[in-house]
Amino acid sequence: MTNTNMNTNAEKRAQLDLIVIGRQGKIRVCRMRPDVYRSKASNAELDVPEGMTLRQAIMGTIADELNLATAGFEKHGKKVNIEVYTVGQVAIKYYQMVKFLKGGHFPNAKDIETLSYKNDGTRNNDTAEDAAAYTELAEAIANSIAKGNGVHLQASGNADVFELIVPEGVTVTEGQKLDFVDGVSAEGVRVRGWNKANRMGAEVIVKGTKAPRAYISKAADPKKPWNSLATLLETIDGIWDSLPVADKDKSRDDGNVEDLYSA
Repeated sequence: MTNTNMNTNAEKRAQLDLIVIGRQGKIRVCRMRPDVYRSKASNAELDVPEGMTLRQAIMGTIADELNLATAGFEKHGKKVNIEVYTVGQVAIKYYQMVKFLKGGHFPNAKDIETLSYKNDGTRNNDTAEDAAAYTELAEAIANSIAKGNGVHLQASGNADVFELIVPEGVTVTEGQKLDFVDGVSAEGVRVRGWNKANRMGAEVIVKGTKAPRAYISKAADPKKPWNSLATLLETIDGIWDSLPVADKDKSRDDGNVEDLYSA
């Protein structure tokens, strides 16, 4: 499941699933080994520090977890592929980072500056604290890659799919069937993170409306009869369910009616 742009598959590596998601001031972390049958997960719960946005805190937490995992596996003489499942707004920033993280390049100030611009070239509302969070995460990813590990981030909601790389000028539609041989379909479509994809009749899934992306579903790994994919999906759902939810029922509020008029 690891992005081939970020590592090579020449050697057998340990596998680590790292789930870092948050809501309403809380962040939950779960660390799992999908390659070790019946291994116990390690969990943690954190509060978002005062004055920090949820996105900034999640990025900092992922950076800390990557540094911890990199050092931990290095201590035991192992290389590791780390798959991080997180919130969409962090995953989007990761995909912007990929272009300057290839080859273990350590990000510089100019690299980080590019993350504060939209696709149309206009600057967004990023603060100095946002830039610091980008730098911390990018450096942690680059450091782990430089030590021979693989790192890939994706939105937790896409844990059961592979994203498709669709060439310019090619259109794929919901339900379309694609045949992949040695990583590419007849249409030139590739599977992100699976450079040797071989699957016949893979059905296209399209998600999103503003900027739709195409995917195909992941299948359970036959080499892992304990079904690590199902475990991952259930764990992600369990973590989301455990996080606080904003109370949208206003029927028990005790506000002042005059405040409504003056607001």
